[in-house]
Amino acid sequence: METRPLKLTQLLQQKDGVLQNRWRDSARQLSTRLDAFSGDSGVFDEVRGLILDLVTLVERSGSVEQAVDAEFKEILSHLKALQANHQMTSTDMVFLLFSMRDAVGEAVREIVRAAHESQPEAPAHLQAVGQVSMLLNRLGLVFFEGAMRLREDGGGQDVLAIEYALLYERARQMAITDRLTGLYNFGYFLERLREERLRAERYQRLLSLVILDIDHFKKYNDSNGHPAGNEVLKKIANILKQEAREVDIVARYGGEEMVLILPETSRRRAAELAERIRQRTAETLFDRMQSQPLGKITLSAGVATFPVDAATEDDLIKKADNSLYQAKSRGRNRVVAFEPPIKITLSYRPYRQVSKVALVGNFNNWDKETDPMAPQPDGSFQFVIALNPGLYHYKFVLDDAEWIPDPNCPERVHDGLGGDNSVLRVQG
Repeated sequence: METRPLKLTQLLQQKDGVLQNRWRDSARQLSTRLDAFSGDSGVFDEVRGLILDLVTLVERSGSVEQAVDAEFKEILSHLKALQANHQMTSTDMVFLLFSMRDAVGEAVREIVRAAHESQPEAPAHLQAVGQVSMLLNRLGLVFFEGAMRLREDGGGQDVLAIEYALLYERARQMAITDRLTGLYNFGYFLERLREERLRAERYQRLLSLVILDIDHFKKYNDSNGHPAGNEVLKKIANILKQEAREVDIVARYGGEEMVLILPETSRRRAAELAERIRQRTAETLFDRMQSQPLGKITLSAGVATFPVDAATEDDLIKKADNSLYQAKSRGRNRVVAFEPPIKITLSYRPYRQVSKVALVGNFNNWDKETDPMAPQPDGSFQFVIALNPGLYHYKFVLDDAEWIPDPNCPERVHDGLGGDNSVLRVQG
């Protein structure tokens, strides 16, 4: 009887021990090589030189796009010397470049944390780290492609391949970046907003959008000229980048309008960020700002949040834009957060004496600092919240420690942590 040959999957399953041993040997050999590199002060000196070259390029140029236009012979020289001097394979270089990316990011974050908030330039440092990380990612991919082609000849990568990698990063940045402000452009904003909305829906998270507009900007341009107006745009763009978190997306929406996409951010937190940006702008000195109605440059902002205000990205833009219109119509130089017309009042009387009660739920990312309930004369606590029609889960938090469902709400659902959430159904 003829025996049919085993499929590769069957063979690997039967010889799983052989596969595991070979994997361990390969990982052990790589670990041994990398341990040798990490213990070699000469390797670190060259790595540090490359990192400083990249950082200098970004700081001098302001973006990866401009950095690639600058002189980068020193980068190529360091890479070639690093690989040749220590007989590194392409695989070694991939791990080295990616570990450099992680190391510089963690080092800067540690330094920023140590300095706490005493250094206002810290967010700008994190922006530069992001740019350097993109370059290291791209360079790592070049060596990865070399390893895939089995070009392990010990001679290192072609200078041309590395240059193409940097040029590719330049082209990618040009495609998604507004050249004047250095922010992401409108097309990239729409693409990322859709991605973040889908992610927020998948993981049942919040997503906030802030649209900002410079007040009376046409008057400023008419009085002072467009070059002066461009300087205002660039200065405000820098304020946005400094105030935004690493996970936030800051883009130019068009003309004098800019936007912030804020993942996992409640309506109130988004409004607080917009207010900080508005206040910083109003306090910043701009050239010829005396020509403006208030004698200074000011912003108006509108805020909206998915899914409590809007169900789609298009609706989210519309709600944030409506809020911006309200800010303009109420006198400008202010932030307005969208509020659905349906308002719910939640009341709770604690079973014991407490100093504070917070309302948490999937409408505020379960953040006990976001929505404190107001104490009432009768000893109860109360909160009024505006929500779109839908199904919401919530709890009360007593003195930041005890999380309990609403005793006045009979409908409950397990929270997955051994307790229950109260269910709030908001009808249209």
